[in-house]
Amino acid sequence: MFRKPDSGNRPRVLSDFPNSLADSRNQRRMPKQLLTGTLEEQCDFLYAMAQEKMGEGNFTGAYHALKEVVKHAPERQEAVTLLAIAKQRKSEQSRLLLISLIGGILFIGIGSALGVSGDLWLLALGFVGLVVGYGVGNLLNSLRPPAEAG
Repeated sequence: MFRKPDSGNRPRVLSDFPNSLADSRNQRRMPKQLLTGTLEEQCDFLYAMAQEKMGEGNFTGAYHALKEVVKHAPERQEAVTLLAIAKQRKSEQSRLLLISLIGGILFIGIGSALGVSGDLWLLALGFVGLVVGYGVGNLLNSLRPPAEAG
C-alpha cells in the first residue's frame, strides 16, 4: 500500500504516487535535450529530426523543430520550404480531426433527435459519424490548393 509522506500533514499530490498520471504524462513527452556543437551542426540535427518526424506523420513536432532552424539559420531554403509543408500538413491534420469530431457529434445529435434508444446505437452512430467526417475532411483537404513554400 501507499505510505504517508514524511513531511507531516502535507496534502498528498500526484507525484507522491508511483506510476501516477503525472509520471505517464512526463514519459510521453519528448525529453528536453541540450544541443552541443556549432550552430550549423545543431541546425543540421534539428533538420534531420524534423525530416524523421515528417516521415512519422508528426507534423507538429517537425514544425517546432523547423521553426528553430529557420529562426537561427533563415538562409537555409530547404528548411524554409519544409517548414511551409509541415505547417500545411499540421493544419490539415487539425482540420481533419475537427471535421471528424463534428461528424460524430452531428450523427449522435441526429440519432437523439430521431429518438434512437440505447447507448449502443448512439455509440455506433457516433462511430459512423466519425468515419463520415473523416472522409469529408479528406475530400475537403484534397480540394484545397497546395501551399506555396516560402
